Amino acid sequence: MKKVILSAIVLSILFSCSNDEVVGLNPTTENVSSNLAAGNESEEELKKAAELRAQENAAREIELAATQTTMSFDVMEHDFGIIPKDTPVSKTFVVKNTGNNPLIISDAKASCGCTVPKKPEAPIAPGETGEIEVTFTSKPGQEGTTINKTVTVTANIPNGTQTLVIKGNVTK
Repeated sequence: MKKVILSAIVLSILFSCSNDEVVGLNPTTENVSSNLAAGNESEEELKKAAELRAQENAAREIELAATQTTMSFDVMEHDFGIIPKDTPVSKTFVVKNTGNNPLIISDAKASCGCTVPKKPEAPIAPGETGEIEVTFTSKPGQEGTTINKTVTVTANIPNGTQTLVIKGNVTK
């Protein structure tokens, strides 16, 4: 969302300028140039700045990759079947660190207030396992309904998150 807003602001600034020669096309080299982007910097300075940004981004990605790991769960989805109303039911999902760095689960967030996940607080060493306990307690008005709830697990893994699912039918 922040990227969209920032992009909109930048575009509105660019298009609100009344400079007639903001963008020019050189037909012999097919290069697009912008007087707004360049400011007082030369083309060489702009190229150096772009190269520096690219190097910084590459270094950040290498640093991020060095701290990331991978994880797997024993199951990604659990069906409780029939769930007695007003009775808490729990499922413990076993998570294994399948990578080479400590697995740090920074958050486990449920899709609603009737589902409460509990994540491991300590990092999980490579090859070791941990547990995420997910407890569901029906609320008034859920009787006779089928539930399908998710828990988003945030960790130091590629893409950052994985989703667990619990299902069931709440009795009347």
